[in-house]
Amino acid sequence: MKRNRGILKIVKSGQLKRPYRRRSKDLPSNTILISVAVFLLSAAYFYENADLSFAALIDKPKASLAPPQAKQQGEILKGRITHVRDGDTFEVNGIPVRISALDCPENSTSAGQTVTRFAKKFKGKTAVCELTGAKTYDRVVGYCSIDGKDFGKAMMDQTSCKLWAKYDVWDRY
Repeated sequence: MKRNRGILKIVKSGQLKRPYRRRSKDLPSNTILISVAVFLLSAAYFYENADLSFAALIDKPKASLAPPQAKQQGEILKGRITHVRDGDTFEVNGIPVRISALDCPENSTSAGQTVTRFAKKFKGKTAVCELTGAKTYDRVVGYCSIDGKDFGKAMMDQTSCKLWAKYDVWDRY
């Protein structure tokens, strides 16, 4: 009688014999101990060199983690266009700006992709935006001009973007 994984095997002579056990493929205990020691030493080093006090976290917030500051009505935002999201939204110095009263097709359509390609021509140029004080999602809302020309008006004249009169809060168009 033989069993592959039994505790005992009966052989021809009738004697009981213990089966050969394979060594498990687990990591040797030395490797685990060394890994834990390295982790603990690294944690202690970074803890000693980092200022983890509550006061330090409040006094020095990281600029990269802070959301863009909401601008007040009538405030001017001036800077380079660093990124174009779509036809009616671009970023000025990293702050997303939604162009007021402009209704452009979405990027998921071919018309939206055409409009976005046109808007990307303005990337790197200096924009001057008069902010309305409104905010939508993560974007401030404003009327922007590039090289003295109204960006919203140019988009309506040269692309398939339309006027969204409901959001023309200053009756510019």
